[in-house]
Amino acid sequence: MTLLSSKTLGAAVGTMALALLAFSSQAAEPASKGPNYFQDDFPFQGACITAKGPGTNVAMKGFAIRVGKDANLLWDTDLLRMAAGWTGGYITGKGVVYNASHGEHPSIVGTQAFGTRPEPGWANAQGQFVDPRPEPFGPLPASDCRWDGMHVQGMNVVLAYTVLDTPILEQPSSIQADGQVGFIRSFQVKTAAHDLKASIAVLENATSTAFGNGIQLVAGTNALTAQLVQAPPGVKLAQEANSRVVLTIPKGTKDAVFSVVIWGGSPDNAAKSAALATQTKPAVFDVSQGGPTHWPEPVVVKGALNTSATPDGAYATDSITAPTPNPWNRRVRFGGMDLFADGKRAALCTHEGDVWIVDGLDEKLENLKWRRFASGQYETLGLAIVNDVIYTSGRDQITRYHDLNGDGEADYYENFNNEIMSTEGFHEFVFDLQTDSEGNFYFAKANPVNSGGGGFGNNARTPGNGTVCSHSGGFFKVSKDGKRFEIVASGLRAPNGIGVSPSGQLTASDNEGTWVPSTPIHWISKPGQFLGVINRLTPKALADTYVPPLAWLSHNDYDNSGGGQIWVTSKQWGPFEGELLHESYGKSRIFLVLKEQTANGLMQGGVVRFPLKFTSSCMRAKFGPKDGQLYVAGLSEWQSNAARPTGFDRVRYTGKKVYSVRGLKVVNGGVQLTFTEPLSPESVADLQNWTGKRWNYERAEHYGSPEFTLTKDDKGNWVKGRETITITKAQLSGDARTVTVDIADFKPVMQQFLKWNLQAADGTPVAQEIQHTVHVIP
Repeated sequence: MTLLSSKTLGAAVGTMALALLAFSSQAAEPASKGPNYFQDDFPFQGACITAKGPGTNVAMKGFAIRVGKDANLLWDTDLLRMAAGWTGGYITGKGVVYNASHGEHPSIVGTQAFGTRPEPGWANAQGQFVDPRPEPFGPLPASDCRWDGMHVQGMNVVLAYTVLDTPILEQPSSIQADGQVGFIRSFQVKTAAHDLKASIAVLENATSTAFGNGIQLVAGTNALTAQLVQAPPGVKLAQEANSRVVLTIPKGTKDAVFSVVIWGGSPDNAAKSAALATQTKPAVFDVSQGGPTHWPEPVVVKGALNTSATPDGAYATDSITAPTPNPWNRRVRFGGMDLFADGKRAALCTHEGDVWIVDGLDEKLENLKWRRFASGQYETLGLAIVNDVIYTSGRDQITRYHDLNGDGEADYYENFNNEIMSTEGFHEFVFDLQTDSEGNFYFAKANPVNSGGGGFGNNARTPGNGTVCSHSGGFFKVSKDGKRFEIVASGLRAPNGIGVSPSGQLTASDNEGTWVPSTPIHWISKPGQFLGVINRLTPKALADTYVPPLAWLSHNDYDNSGGGQIWVTSKQWGPFEGELLHESYGKSRIFLVLKEQTANGLMQGGVVRFPLKFTSSCMRAKFGPKDGQLYVAGLSEWQSNAARPTGFDRVRYTGKKVYSVRGLKVVNGGVQLTFTEPLSPESVADLQNWTGKRWNYERAEHYGSPEFTLTKDDKGNWVKGRETITITKAQLSGDARTVTVDIADFKPVMQQFLKWNLQAADGTPVAQEIQHTVHVIP
């Protein structure tokens, strides 16, 4: 194979309002406008979601749950609270994943009936609704409570969580009677290990009176009622702090199933809400049983072989056709991918929150059957399969999926680990999900850039879109049991992909922008390594420890936005076993990484491109466990030259000879290049077959960087542009596979470009180019 280059392209707690006002309805987006963002035949969608009160009411990790015709509830998994209930619409399709808008996220559409403050939904052991988190993001301490997951049965869901060592199941629903809508929270409590208190609703500066088996609050033109149905002895509702309706469950409450019915509206209609409780029958479905299928019909498509091939025919690309169109009008943009142990099936997640499974990954790809496995997740951009169980990474958590009845769809969406912090920032993507040989999980998180891409948000306690938190730009590890979460590196901007070797070596790339002059490939060699991006919370002492990347890649012609990295673990994929590959989201390419460790331990190197075309961008790659071939998935949303919005491809080794550079080493006075096949001495020695240039970047707070030569003008400023290097000699080694290239005035440089047009010993053309970084010259 001859590898050619190509030149194609917080919510902090806010001031509380004095009253929960009646909210005017808004028109929902017509279904005819674009894809089906929010399907009406599935019960929930995860997102950062804003309610209309009280105060600044944002569920950073929210689920908008459909609980009946035109009735919805907003569940906050960080705070374990029911943030709002409303009628008259669902949620807006705003945000980068939906209508591509920067600086926005969904908000509820319609008339809000009730809400709660952005504070713990259940009291701590002292009976207080106090937020103990150092930053107002991420989950509450596990000693107080834990979000366990979501059970799905048709259009019903059951929320599973633990409060003060007490497992609770909660089934949200609604009821309509006499023109009124009641929102139902049905609880199942096996045994209450402590006295428990839950925040049900808030109406500021309200007066309360008894109302049926519950309470009524009135504040001006607003009223709220909360009623108990089939409550066991000691369970009660009361007003607290002149605003909050509190549910109390005494210690020892056992085998209880009961409901709280919540209504909000005009005081003139409060009396009518009494009928809502009399028609409510508390129930929580059996979560051990799976529910009916939502998407029983497969999408059957045919793949295409040999859609692209290297000039020597050593590698070919096969297209695994995506399930578009599909019966549900779902947009499909693959953000994560892995293969099952049988090698015939793969699971892929989409940025919109779906998980698809494709069967039929055989030699011919003639009968590809796609099934939707899960939906409603919060911007899933990573997927891993462990022991044939699917895990995804989203902005809210790592989710582990359970198909309880074997019908090919997930029935339980388990919170495997949700310690990642997430704010309102539109750019806080959580990227990739990979595992090491010990079963630990890894992923990375973007910094919250400002709308337009430059700079970062405010500090951790300042409300507003793009709030920086201590997880911004981090690289994370979660133990194989999901119980330990740690930051292993920091200082990333938009790391759309990472790499984990079989031995646990970590790598990452990034996206050109603030503090990132061009695309880097980072080599993470020590815990806590700082990778260069400084936000408002970065201590100077940490910033001073910056470790430059293994290589820079030009954003103009090589890679403007990196994807993940994958180690070649297959003996069936040509001569590159043990090597590292880099994927490009921005230029839709795959590169072989040419790396070396310097005497002082710093990694340096460069890349050479596989001259293949892909259906879409290259973000996630895995080797097939049976055929040993490379599978690549990606999407296109912005700043990518991808031909299509999504793609899934297979890079197949055909068995023919590979003609390529495969090694790079910096020596005194130049570089040594190692090739896969013997070269012609005459073509190597002819200096007309060699050209090169070099340049530097400026790593600074501004967006990206111009290119600079290594010379200054008469004012002492670096001259912009690339400068030509002089190659004085090219000498072939005795085995005819290694070339030593002597370069005049050879210096450390951030970017060096070498291009050659040679011949192999058997006459095959070897025309290639590389870009590489020189940190240290021996």
